[in-house]
Amino acid sequence: MDQTSITRPKPVDYIPGYKLEKLVGKGGMGEVHQATQLSLGRTVAVKLLNTELAKDDSFVARFEKEGAALATLRHPNIVSIVDRGRNQTTYYLVMEFVDGPSLREVMRSPLLDAAQSIRMMLQICRAIEYAHSRGVIHRDLKPENILFDEQAGGIAKVTDFGLAGFDERAGQRKLNLTQTNVAMGTASYMAPEQQVDARSADHRADIYSLGVILYELLTGDLPMGNFDAPSVKKPQLDKRLDAIVARCLKTAAAERYASVAEMLTELEPMVPATSMLGTVQMSPMRRALDKMRAVARSAMRVFEVAMVVSAVLIVATAYLRGAAKAVRQPSGQELATDFSARWPMTVPGRLDRETRSVSLGDGPDVVSLVASGRKPQLVQSEVVYRAGDEAPSGRVTVDTNLDGDGLKVTVLAESQSQPRSRLEPIKEIFRGPRPEARAALMLLGEPGRYVALVVSGGGADPTLEWALGTEHRGTMSAPMPLAGGALQLELRVDPVTGELSALVGKDRDQRPLADPLSLGPKWKELFGGPVRAAMGCLEGACRFSRLASAALLKPAPALPVPPVAVAPAEGDAASKVPGKSVAQVGLTRKPPVKVPAPSPPVLIKKPLPAPPRKK
Repeated sequence: MDQTSITRPKPVDYIPGYKLEKLVGKGGMGEVHQATQLSLGRTVAVKLLNTELAKDDSFVARFEKEGAALATLRHPNIVSIVDRGRNQTTYYLVMEFVDGPSLREVMRSPLLDAAQSIRMMLQICRAIEYAHSRGVIHRDLKPENILFDEQAGGIAKVTDFGLAGFDERAGQRKLNLTQTNVAMGTASYMAPEQQVDARSADHRADIYSLGVILYELLTGDLPMGNFDAPSVKKPQLDKRLDAIVARCLKTAAAERYASVAEMLTELEPMVPATSMLGTVQMSPMRRALDKMRAVARSAMRVFEVAMVVSAVLIVATAYLRGAAKAVRQPSGQELATDFSARWPMTVPGRLDRETRSVSLGDGPDVVSLVASGRKPQLVQSEVVYRAGDEAPSGRVTVDTNLDGDGLKVTVLAESQSQPRSRLEPIKEIFRGPRPEARAALMLLGEPGRYVALVVSGGGADPTLEWALGTEHRGTMSAPMPLAGGALQLELRVDPVTGELSALVGKDRDQRPLADPLSLGPKWKELFGGPVRAAMGCLEGACRFSRLASAALLKPAPALPVPPVAVAPAEGDAASKVPGKSVAQVGLTRKPPVKVPAPSPPVLIKKPLPAPPRKK
């Protein structure tokens, strides 16, 4: 990201009374610094509003609303506010400094078990129950907004009340800044009613978010679509958790828990009283020792089966040499797999609700992404897959529905096969030749339904694949000279006919890939659910940038043309019709009858009389 006024280093005395030590985080609205309060010599966190956003009254009001929300809350599991104010360029909030990991980081620990997950949820639920009792609705609960204070024994602390709402019944109506029919929050954790209209969402929207976090803690996945119950994905889990999660994630708010207190009543009996201790009290040394023990146990298990595996490999090698190589899945099908490994990500971009468009790159908004399978890296808002990763395939999905009569999605994609190693001939014995690196632009619906435009880094012909039910499946490709480097890929659905076109190239060099695919005006039904844009990488290295999607709307119907009155010619007999105006006569006058022209005369030659005979 290019340096701007909010990302350049700040002078230590940027905020009066506080010494900025180091940058600890940044997002779409600003950044957070670790600082020292000079009057007391204690460590605090200073949250700065972006100087450009500080010129916008709506962002300033939202920033100050976070301070107002924190000022009303005093709870051990909620980050407390110290001070707020402004300097010559921006506004700031001073909060207690939480020295510890976020819940997202804790989720990645292989040592996390169900009992620890429930204990963490109990602390988070108590914080939200207290906030609700004070009339504050968080509306942006997610693992990134929950921190663990290691200095305080590893207790959970809820933070980031920037999107908080205030219950009007609690006398806080004047602080509600959300507009009607506007969705606010992170899509994967938002309740259905919050995605439609954030202002109408009440405290039960937070209960839905708590259900998503609990499901992700227990299973490692997000509950998307027709998800499996926790005990189905992890049989060792208590089946009582299935009912708790299912009730939290009800589509209708009235069917969820009426309060967080009810949810706590059912969660608390699942944790033994003797285990109600700190959540993450382990020191760094203790965590390192536990990890070493886990690695040692894994090494012993590997050693115990080493001889058996060696024998199996010998037999398998002999068999694979004579057997035909397995047929690989189509690229789109492999990328559309429901991967078990997922990582939520955010990048700067632009969300335009009027034109229903989303773009990644420069912009004031934060766009949510979900990475699946092979994990990518974000390099200045570009999605990058490095060569040499163990997992061959990965996908990044834009967590925004593409809503419109038609749509247009473009991206700059580049792929490069990884270099051959010395052991490559040995590996080819088992898996055959390594396929070329491929990059794809995709449209995803419900699991198993997709459209993918795939290009290869080795110069193979671009391919369009689609799987939209049993009757709509196919693949088509066409020879096309492609220049090296990044290629612009485009998928477009016509809003009137529902024809899907795949195009490769840019501006005058843009070429369609064969004929359009006819999906019909009801093309959305073929996807079976919300349509989302995605980028996929197979093998090798891939780089994606400048992804942009926009809804296409049907043109407005043409207005009917009124009839034009034709005035009769002067002297026309129709103009003498009694009881009718000239305009009426002109509208009803019949066209004149055409009289055929007379044919030319025909000359008939008569014989001359015979001359008189001479006598």
